Amino acid sequence: MSTENMAGRLCLLLVCTVMQTSLGAVRLPSIFSDHMVLQTNSEYGARSFIFGFANPGEKVTVDAPRGPYYNLANSNGRWSIMLDPVGASMKTYNITVSGEEGQPIVIKDVMYGNVLLCSGQSNMVFTVGGMLNATAEIAAAHHPNIRLFKVALTESPTPKWDVNGTWQLCSPQTVASFSAVCYMTARFTMDMHWHDQPIGLIDSSWGGTPIQAWMTPEALKQCPQASKEGSIDVYNDVTGPGDPSVLWNAMINPLVGYSIRAALWYQGEANARDAVPQSTKSYTCYLTHLIQSWRDLWGIGDFAFLYVQLAPYGNGDTVSYVRQAELNVLSHAGGDVDTTGMAVIIDLGEADHRVHPRNKTEVGRRMALQLLHVALGLQQPEVNFSGPSLVKATAMSQNMVSVEMLFGDGMFWNGSHGCEQCCNGASPVQVSPDEVFAPNSTWYNTTATIKGSTLQVVVKGMAETLMPKSIRLDWASFPECVLFNEHWLPASPFIANISFKSVSPPLAVSPNLLETPPMGFNSWNYYHCNIDEQSVMRTADAFIANGMAKAGYKYINIDDCWMVERAPNGEIQPDPVRFPSGMKALADYVHSKGLKFGLYTAQAEFTCQGRPGAYNHETQDAATYCEWEIDYLKIDGCRGARHPNRSTSWQLFRKGFDDCYQKTGHFIVMSVESCGSMSDPCHWYTPQLANMWRTDGDVQATWASVMANLDKNNEMASIVSKGHYNDPDMLEVGDVGLTFTEQKSHFSMWSLVTAPLLAGNDIIHISKESLDILTAPEVLAVNQDPLAKQGIRVSPSNTTGGEVWARPLADGSMAVALLNRGDEPVTITVTWEELSLNPKTNVTIRDLWNRKDVGEAMTKFSMKVASHDVFLFKATPHT
Repeated sequence: MSTENMAGRLCLLLVCTVMQTSLGAVRLPSIFSDHMVLQTNSEYGARSFIFGFANPGEKVTVDAPRGPYYNLANSNGRWSIMLDPVGASMKTYNITVSGEEGQPIVIKDVMYGNVLLCSGQSNMVFTVGGMLNATAEIAAAHHPNIRLFKVALTESPTPKWDVNGTWQLCSPQTVASFSAVCYMTARFTMDMHWHDQPIGLIDSSWGGTPIQAWMTPEALKQCPQASKEGSIDVYNDVTGPGDPSVLWNAMINPLVGYSIRAALWYQGEANARDAVPQSTKSYTCYLTHLIQSWRDLWGIGDFAFLYVQLAPYGNGDTVSYVRQAELNVLSHAGGDVDTTGMAVIIDLGEADHRVHPRNKTEVGRRMALQLLHVALGLQQPEVNFSGPSLVKATAMSQNMVSVEMLFGDGMFWNGSHGCEQCCNGASPVQVSPDEVFAPNSTWYNTTATIKGSTLQVVVKGMAETLMPKSIRLDWASFPECVLFNEHWLPASPFIANISFKSVSPPLAVSPNLLETPPMGFNSWNYYHCNIDEQSVMRTADAFIANGMAKAGYKYINIDDCWMVERAPNGEIQPDPVRFPSGMKALADYVHSKGLKFGLYTAQAEFTCQGRPGAYNHETQDAATYCEWEIDYLKIDGCRGARHPNRSTSWQLFRKGFDDCYQKTGHFIVMSVESCGSMSDPCHWYTPQLANMWRTDGDVQATWASVMANLDKNNEMASIVSKGHYNDPDMLEVGDVGLTFTEQKSHFSMWSLVTAPLLAGNDIIHISKESLDILTAPEVLAVNQDPLAKQGIRVSPSNTTGGEVWARPLADGSMAVALLNRGDEPVTITVTWEELSLNPKTNVTIRDLWNRKDVGEAMTKFSMKVASHDVFLFKATPHT
């Protein structure tokens, strides 16, 4: 999103009208303070932001690693700056934030690492000092690389802009009163994977609070049942604030925009009503829209959201419906939420049926396994993260149901809660109908036999005229028998229908050769690795709704991080929590909107984010992508082993895609990295292999980076031809970093040089100003001109002042850009000689941004251009 859009959107949440009465020197929320941890971009983390308030229009400077950075406060006094990525390490930094008046703010002892936001009710509040092995854990808590921030308890009927709290180094003195689940998750993740990488923990939780108190008003409106359930007091265990949105306003909203790796959630007891099936639907809706709204407002893509399923407590099945709702929100094909993980603790209830199980050590370990799997993409056997998980239940006969389980190797029953009838092996197990399996409408007793990773369930006493419809496992609030796999991880309780088939939507796509540069979207600049199928589908929907598709934007492309491993046969595997429906289904959805779908790979052994690359799998991958019917493949370079000649990978993919086209008529655009110099022999063969090729490194949302990529791209202009284009990298229009003027200039120059126009911003929440830039019709017409001739600099290079760039158009006119690269306004003149026109030719000058003729000229044309601005016009000679 643009600087103005992000700042304005957050400012609206933070009640900027109140702030107008106290504007002055630059100010920061308390989350930006000494000892803080900023989210690292390492291991596909999100980019970090720093934000605050200043006078409207005031220039704010942040002196931080790879900086300094600057931006202007918007009309409400809100400003936001995106920082360049910094790797996780034990190195500490001081960051200085200053405005044009007042004293600079110096933030000391800052580290870059991974940040976790922990929230919920009393089981998240439950402290390290209260858990079973508290003495030993506290004594060992000498971890200065773990930083703790506890949000003070407060509620508000309106959104607040700040919270009370300070960052503290983790020590025996500070950890005892901190959230046990939050800390233990971090401690196990550190032991298993992050080691000495810094970890920042933000605990914003309050005991006895229902989920509605943590939701935005807009999210609550998505759940119609919220208005039907009446007073929040109908919920059990409501001892804290219960009014809708009061904790979102006071304890979460002020944190929005502080980049995190993942959110950890432990809540639901306050929403467990008396055995009402509607509770499952209600809580599913609430949790779904809480997750979606938090992600939308944070503005860093779909960060991992991990939660703890409710533990056994009480009697009957009062909490079972909430447990089922939590199961419903896990990533699954056709689901509403992706990139989620759930720690199952159905075996950790205590004999006195207390609501707060004290074994928070094991809860933290299981949450850490989910974090490694969901946030970092680690798979089995590298990390064994799940107990047996339902795949499907199929009626084999009137009284036999086969239940197939994923991660079901070595399944056994654990009777630690007193289930004396439980046993292991192949013998049938007699159990209570409330605890293991039974089909409805009346729940019948069953016996279950373990056969490998399948449960064979025999129904007892059901009339021959009936057929099983549903099946459930461990449905009681406090089940006594629990199903485990060989890794000692339990299966989640569930209730499920028996026998179902999923049907993919129909394909609607036709091949089309690349006559002009592609227009579309690439996920990297905005989402980085926080991308999933929900974001892709919503982006496709947004293309249709906001008019970008009508303007010509067609490609929805996923960058790095969509893949996690290769199957035993070598086939590339999508991340199952981010893309649970699979890539073919996602391509089908995008195609059903009349759009095109693209993916990313690397020619090396690993992608830039450490995922499996295409090395020695090019032919197989090309066939897979053909089968999935993708329309665009970006081939990066990146890490590990690769072919000695970099063109080998491109040649193999080219042959695979040519074969695909010959067999199916399906055309796949091929984009490669890189070919950025005429002294490199790649310029001889790349245009024959690829449809486009990168000419420089990754563009950043800074003026210097945009200009550097533009210059490098200009060196390669002579090798461009129709269907084969230079690529100076994605657009940064709408991303934090460039001013509105710089964004227009960036888009103008990419259009002039026939670059692919791949938006890299938040399309779902795009601002009007960003949309106006990306859909400017006469500017787009330059980019999509059928002559497909790249524009070049026709004046001498001038990095501190004015330059002239131009390209011929199919109708005989010229597109001309008067570009001011400098920091002061300058008058720029273009001569007809620079445009290869007769000096005596009379030329009509048309302003392409304002879409109007501004006069005629002979010999030359001059215009005063503001700093970092461009005057883009069409010069039409009169014959």
